[in-house]
Amino acid sequence: MPRHLTLDQARRASVRAQRLDRRGRGAPLALLRHLGAVQIDSVNVLARAHYLPFFSRLDCPRHAVDRLFASPGTTEYWAHEASLLTVPDRALFAWRMRAWHDDAWGKVRRVAVEFPGLLEEVLAEVRAAPGTARDIERRLEADHPRERSEWGWNWSVIKGACEALFWSGDLSTKGRNNAFERIYIPGGIPAVEDTWAAQQLVIRSVRACGVADRRTIRDYFRATPAITDLGIREALAAGAIKEVSVDGRPGYADSDLIVPRMDRGTALLAPFDPLLWDRQRVHRLFGFHYRVEIYTPQPKRQYGYYALPFLLDGRLVARTDLKAERATGTLLVRGAWAEPGAPGHTGAALGSELQRLAEWLGLTRVSVAPRGDLAAALG
Repeated sequence: MPRHLTLDQARRASVRAQRLDRRGRGAPLALLRHLGAVQIDSVNVLARAHYLPFFSRLDCPRHAVDRLFASPGTTEYWAHEASLLTVPDRALFAWRMRAWHDDAWGKVRRVAVEFPGLLEEVLAEVRAAPGTARDIERRLEADHPRERSEWGWNWSVIKGACEALFWSGDLSTKGRNNAFERIYIPGGIPAVEDTWAAQQLVIRSVRACGVADRRTIRDYFRATPAITDLGIREALAAGAIKEVSVDGRPGYADSDLIVPRMDRGTALLAPFDPLLWDRQRVHRLFGFHYRVEIYTPQPKRQYGYYALPFLLDGRLVARTDLKAERATGTLLVRGAWAEPGAPGHTGAALGSELQRLAEWLGLTRVSVAPRGDLAAALG
């Protein structure tokens, strides 16, 4: 019979599985292997998105994450979204590479149709010498106009070709340059069967989540329904996961699930932190409604452009809108809000975490704007 868990038990198991119940001294690579993927995003108002999950979980310097990002043992691929992952784990997405023409964005797929022979030409150029899309454009002396149809995605045709080849697995990456542009290298589609890959992805998803239903498992690596269901069947048959019930709803847990007896864990979480990927799950387990407002027009934002949830003693109790003003060495707190029922020491605990973040980012002071009900406690 499935093990029955309360929402409180599932929440504690989730925080523990995400390695947020205590700040460890482990290596960033070991954490990346456990989480399976860390989302990459170009927004740099505070810090690049891939830095912050390591700050939230490890007692390690920022340059350790730089080394990880540039390591030959890591690469990028479409996991949850554009993600940092280990080179061996890239092989688990061979099914996605094989189906790239059906799954990739329309503007990526159109390159192969509208510019016959371009993918082969770009692939040959990268095999001759790795480089960014701009490097390849210069070497090919290409003069293709950039698209202007979508804000923030004004790619040239060469960039579109590179991304098509990246999605198909024919190209991979070896880090990024100072402008945060991918450096493309030759790739290749790994010879991994769908059954094995699906099983491993489900095992990794459940292990990283602690407790997860089918929706959460599918969302973690953005798997197809077929891959998700195949993986669940295979992982159950192998005894790697087990069925559970969370507040009466079916789910899955690691076969060695440990449910802590107490709520633990204090950390600031990036908007793209793995704990927050499935917003419905966050609302159900934590009672915390979260929306990333980067793409929301400024007048319609409730909390701000880059609001980070605050985990205190295993519960999401506040959020704060942050910006790094590097020219003045200031961590600017543009607003801070407590959730209903937040404990009385929330302001003091958040203040300590903000000071730690400032030091980790190499900033020398914290400045608090008078916006939000926690601002006075931080000032």
